Amino acid sequence: MTLEYSKHKTILLQILKDIYSDVSIASCLGFKGGTAAMLFYDLPRKSADLDFDLLDETRESDVFEKINKIVVNYGKITSSYMQKSNLKNVISYNPKAQNIKVEVNRRQFGSKYEVKIFLGISMLVMVQEDMFAHKLMAMYERIGKTSRDIFDVEYFARNNWPINKEIVEKRSGMGYRELLEKCIEKLEAMDNKHILDGLGELV
Repeated sequence: MTLEYSKHKTILLQILKDIYSDVSIASCLGFKGGTAAMLFYDLPRKSADLDFDLLDETRESDVFEKINKIVVNYGKITSSYMQKSNLKNVISYNPKAQNIKVEVNRRQFGSKYEVKIFLGISMLVMVQEDMFAHKLMAMYERIGKTSRDIFDVEYFARNNWPINKEIVEKRSGMGYRELLEKCIEKLEAMDNKHILDGLGELV
């Protein structure tokens, strides 16, 4: 699959705008992940998907159905399901292009969000320290599978982002320092020549 990013981003942002324009679900979703970091915190790479946290578990069915109705306006739904940990919709807007994934996480870790304005619309966006914590855990859990987490963690650290150590410890089940040591061990075991493999289309 190829990534013609100008078109991909246009569709991505239109879906985001439609989601937060729907007052019935806007307050139920906390925007997070790479696209949120790119749009609100100057992450210097492209991002291909939309990721949210579900803030009201009693509304999960309604949120899932509303997002499903939004994304179908922009392409063919190739995957759509509710799991214990997340709600997911994937669309294809072009058979030769990369799909767009809209995922809503159902797990609660006490993350915080703040209102930010984008495209004239209010959106609940995860605060920096919590975003850094979750991205560090994503890197730890997915090292060797995706390189974008490594890129993001390095960027957050180099720019002195604060980090919520409590979230790291809650997600990992270990102390913060122990988790860092394990991350270092995994990174040092990787081949430096391939540490950012697969990131080419996103930078």
